[in-house]
Amino acid sequence: MLGTVSRTLFSRLLLILLIIIFAPMFLIMLIVPKKWLMRSKAFFSLVQLFYATFIKCSLLPITFVGKNNVPSGPAIFVVNHQSSYDIPLAGYLTQGHPHVWLAKEELMESWLLRIVLPRVTVLVDPTSPRKAARSLLEIIKLVNGSGAHLMIFPEGGRYIDGTVHEFYAGFVTLAKKTGRPVVPVRIFGVNEVYPPEQFWIHYCPVKVVVGEPMIIGDTEDDEVFKNRVYAWFLAQKKD
Repeated sequence: MLGTVSRTLFSRLLLILLIIIFAPMFLIMLIVPKKWLMRSKAFFSLVQLFYATFIKCSLLPITFVGKNNVPSGPAIFVVNHQSSYDIPLAGYLTQGHPHVWLAKEELMESWLLRIVLPRVTVLVDPTSPRKAARSLLEIIKLVNGSGAHLMIFPEGGRYIDGTVHEFYAGFVTLAKKTGRPVVPVRIFGVNEVYPPEQFWIHYCPVKVVVGEPMIIGDTEDDEVFKNRVYAWFLAQKKD
């Protein structure tokens, strides 16, 4: 327990200092129009530095497997979701390339996220087909004009049981509409490190596995492609 307390307090201190140092970047994010922001390589170079430094400040043993599978062109990153730590881990894989996250609309209940999220994400309400369709159109317009990566948590929420839950099919629609490859990313361990609603950071090895890009076939059924991507996640092993 003593190790958990000291690790948490030291890590939290480092993260506070990190946020203070990167405060000007966040200020730019709040001022510059989103369509300009999505085209700024300078801004995303700073974002990449933030991701990398955040990972270092976590003080955790993190292993990346298959980083060479990340394509040079724009792609759709499909990532399982267990903790807020998933965001810098998956974002780090973009290597400074512009990218936009899809986020659940319910996160807007937080006053802080209500300010930040609209600047760097497209909000999606998976419970409303009409709103979800409108969000997909916004995403397609945004990324086709910027060449940015798309970052998606297809489970639609965070799950701490260590298993991959059923996927929503939104990423399949986006793959068809944009013609982009889907890059599957499975993250192991962060459900034990920092579960939702907990303050303490526990020591646990983290493993990030990046799969080869998958392209939906011209005649491939949406459900078949979704299940093909889902099957890749189930086939990955923690050890």
